[in-house]
Amino acid sequence: MRVLKPFILVARGSGVSPFKQLIISNTKIHLESSLIVNSLDIRRISIYCEIFLLQRDLSSNGLSTLSENTFTGLTALEVLDLGFNQISMLPSNAFIGLTALERLYLNNNRINILSANAFAGLTALKLLDLSSNGLSTLSENTFTGLTALEVLDLGFNQISMLPSNAFIGLTALERLYLNNNRISILSANAFAGLTALKLLNLRYNDITTIEQNAFSSFASSLSALWLIENNLQVYNKKTFEELTNLTEMDSDFTCLCAIVVDLDYCIPGVDPFATCEDLLGSDYIRVLMWIIGISAVGGNLVAIISRQCKKDNNTSNDNEINKVQTTLITNLAVSDLLMAVYLIIILSVDMHYRGRYAKFELNWKNSPLCGFAGAIATLSGQSSVFTLMLLSIDRAINIAYPFSTKHLSCKNCRIIIGIAWVCWIVLSFLPLVANVIKHNFYYYDEALYYFGANYYGVKSVCLALPLSKSHWRGWEYAFAIYIGFNSLGFIIIAVSYVIIFVSIKRSSAAANRKRRRKKDIKLAVKVGFLIFTDFCCWFPIVLMAIGAELDWWVPSLEIYVLSAMFIIPINSSVNPYLYTIIDCCFTCLSKDKKPNVANTNRTRQVAVMQLQEMRPRNTDR
Repeated sequence: MRVLKPFILVARGSGVSPFKQLIISNTKIHLESSLIVNSLDIRRISIYCEIFLLQRDLSSNGLSTLSENTFTGLTALEVLDLGFNQISMLPSNAFIGLTALERLYLNNNRINILSANAFAGLTALKLLDLSSNGLSTLSENTFTGLTALEVLDLGFNQISMLPSNAFIGLTALERLYLNNNRISILSANAFAGLTALKLLNLRYNDITTIEQNAFSSFASSLSALWLIENNLQVYNKKTFEELTNLTEMDSDFTCLCAIVVDLDYCIPGVDPFATCEDLLGSDYIRVLMWIIGISAVGGNLVAIISRQCKKDNNTSNDNEINKVQTTLITNLAVSDLLMAVYLIIILSVDMHYRGRYAKFELNWKNSPLCGFAGAIATLSGQSSVFTLMLLSIDRAINIAYPFSTKHLSCKNCRIIIGIAWVCWIVLSFLPLVANVIKHNFYYYDEALYYFGANYYGVKSVCLALPLSKSHWRGWEYAFAIYIGFNSLGFIIIAVSYVIIFVSIKRSSAAANRKRRRKKDIKLAVKVGFLIFTDFCCWFPIVLMAIGAELDWWVPSLEIYVLSAMFIIPINSSVNPYLYTIIDCCFTCLSKDKKPNVANTNRTRQVAVMQLQEMRPRNTDR
């Protein structure tokens, strides 16, 4: 056992320069003999062993006990570093005599008990570091007498409860660190006496309840509150509303950012979709989503079934073209149906947590269901854009090269669609797979941490849509998928329709070619109408995302919500009805232009009868 007993250093004779700093570190010297100090101006004593030595030989490298009156006589000492030792207890009056001490480091020891009056006499102390010890409880009046203390670090301990009046007397304390403990409840008088506190760090605890008036003692002085990685469930809004001077706050709950107004910095930021009570805070958005969701489910199911049951009686070449179109339209309907499923999931969860969402916010955002909902929303949007791009390319080739033998066949179309679905499924579910591997198989790879803990759970609606300047883990991935691919897709679509337009202008073909060209143009117009409606929905999203990233224009919360919950999903509801309306319109037009077969046959019969009547007359002549 290493024991630090009372000691003094002696200087004899005249002309001795005063000591400014005494460092005894990384040593195996026994400090048990008495050393005599007389008339020396020692300003710093540092007695500690670095952590790698402690790990090698704990029995022979660190102090384990401090005796009473250990530092008697060191009245000029300003800094004392006893960190990285094996001290397990601080006796009463251990630091008596250190009347000028301003900084005391006791971090990384094994202190589990703070005796009464352990810090007696430290009237000038400004910083006390007790982090990374084994403290489990704090007694009342533990820090009595530390009237000049400004910084107190109790982080990385085992403290589970803060008793009333634990910090009484710390009237000058400005920064209190209680991070990485086991605190579960903040009682009303837990911080009594801390009238000058400016920063409170409560990160990485297990806080479930904050009683009303828990922060009342420093309500007008606190400027930074750190609460991230807790499990807050019970609190009163007034507890946070009374923090009138607060400018910085971090937590896991978007609701808190909405309660405290005029914050310069708040994580995770205000959720534009949710409130403290509901996942969907707006009634009109909720109603619109129900209308879009239900109509999308019904319309797309009907579109898929009707397309599969429809039979074509055209020529073989026309039939092949129709099959390709049917395959692509069916694929588009399946994509839109996935978006409808996403909407129904979000709306169902909103109903389940109605009026109590804040208590379950973290559970929902970190749940597999939220991740699944976000993944199928991404899969739906991107597969839909890809299908529209393929439709445009197919129409452009058929119109620009009507007699080519290298048109897209139904078989090749299905192969391309199959490969595309595999790619988009991988890209959409990759953040979830990385999270599963990271948490269940304990496999460490820096790439797995790129997406963070909940890539899709950044917002309450589980949609990784990069429409704001705020960046989350993996935002570059979302930007590349939503903005990069969609921009490329619509550029290809635009080029395809420019080719179609130019080809139509230049066409001057024979009658049979003209008839074929008319059919291709009709299909191009039908597809173009679908593409135009989708373009009107997606293109503003692309512009808003690029504008926000370049700081040109950041959409307001209302526009953000409207874009994510109405503009994007509306295609899924409208598209199947557009198929039906456009088909009916073109069918009616075709019927109007068809000749009347019955009248034609009747005319032919009359002409034949007239010819038969004329033949005998010619014979008589």
